[in-house]
Amino acid sequence: MKGRRPSLRRRLGVVSAAAVAVAVIGVSVAAWLLLRDQLSDVMNERLDRQVVFAVKIDSAGMRSTVQSGGPDTPLYQTVFPDGSSLTPVGQASIPVSATDRQVARRELYDTTEDVKINGTSYRVLTRWIRTKQTGPNGHAIQIAIDLSETNGTLANFGLILALTGGVGIAAAGVLSYWLTRAGLRPVDRVVAAAEHVASTQDLSAAVSVDHRDPDEVTRVAESMNSMLNALGASRDAQRQLVEDASHELATPLTSLRTNIDLLLRAENHPERRLDSADKQRLLQDVQAQMHELDHLIDEVVELARDPRSGEDVEDLDLAEVVRSAMTRARARTPQVNFTLTENPALVRGQANALERAVLNLLDNAAKWGPPGLPVEVLVRPWGASAEVKVSDRGPGIAEGDLERVFERFHRTKEARQMPGSGLGLAIVRQVAQGHGGRAWMSRRDGGGTDAWIQIPQVGRATTLL
Repeated sequence: MKGRRPSLRRRLGVVSAAAVAVAVIGVSVAAWLLLRDQLSDVMNERLDRQVVFAVKIDSAGMRSTVQSGGPDTPLYQTVFPDGSSLTPVGQASIPVSATDRQVARRELYDTTEDVKINGTSYRVLTRWIRTKQTGPNGHAIQIAIDLSETNGTLANFGLILALTGGVGIAAAGVLSYWLTRAGLRPVDRVVAAAEHVASTQDLSAAVSVDHRDPDEVTRVAESMNSMLNALGASRDAQRQLVEDASHELATPLTSLRTNIDLLLRAENHPERRLDSADKQRLLQDVQAQMHELDHLIDEVVELARDPRSGEDVEDLDLAEVVRSAMTRARARTPQVNFTLTENPALVRGQANALERAVLNLLDNAAKWGPPGLPVEVLVRPWGASAEVKVSDRGPGIAEGDLERVFERFHRTKEARQMPGSGLGLAIVRQVAQGHGGRAWMSRRDGGGTDAWIQIPQVGRATTLL
């Protein structure tokens, strides 16, 4: 089993402490190097100041005894071109390197290096000189200064930096942990709210938003609340659809069951057998009720389907979609005259869904249009959109019902006397909104109803929701 992943709080704490550690170490190293360079410059200046005194000792032929005054007393030595050296009486000899011999032969003017003399570190300056005693070729003199004090200072300074840096890093780690914990407290609140929703399925439990929270946390909380509201609305709509569907299904099922029970009772009791005409009428009623039930189930399934799934989205000529829907409508209602006025209108969408929506409008118009009068269909581009208008010359819709007819299972008083599920126009609006558009009804001049579908054209911000 995989180990538990580190929390965001721990990650941020570690990253913050690591950043502080890198900064502290970088500053400490830079400070130590700067001090080392400054002390090195001081030592080189001391060596330069000792050159004059070294020349005096060299002029005496290194015969005088150099009194040792402690670690601050320099060491002196003469180096000849052949590599030999002359040291004052009582003084330790300074090692002569190949570079020092090059200086004595005048191949180099001077050189500086650190050496060990009897286990002690020294900074040695070797410089070529020419005096009356040395002759024209000259030779080199060496001055060595003890580095013990300088190295001790650097060591102590490095120790101080290490201790203070360690304390600073530890303090930064603790501080970053507490700051991270305080900064992520709003996130913990969001997480707790999400876990509460997951465990209780309570979509009404909103995440509290505090004006003191960071902008990012506020946006996450508001987005989560919007998501919960959308999920709640979707679940309520599904519940309402199930309740309405069960209510609407009850009527045809009850009628169907009654007719079947009557037929079975007549068959089981010879004395109550129906004559052929009554039996045929009941069978026709059963068949009609089965068709009505089948149509209602199809409408419910269509309305419950997610408009974003199941069918490819492609570029379509809306006029072709309308022509295909009219072919099906003429086959269903051959007695109705459908007329079409079309202009090409390129849209991006789902062909079957759009055809179903247009067909529902055509069926609705055919149901309400008086016999002998045409149902007029118009397809046209209109600004950034493409429009379909289906016009009938029926009794029209009351002003107060123009919007309500798109509600699920809503039927006007007149519509309740006619076959239908009350879902056709709800499907029309769902398809239109799923294609980034809208659907509406308006009263037709001269009587009747105009039904509209409007969706964006291709290249005009078409979005399938």
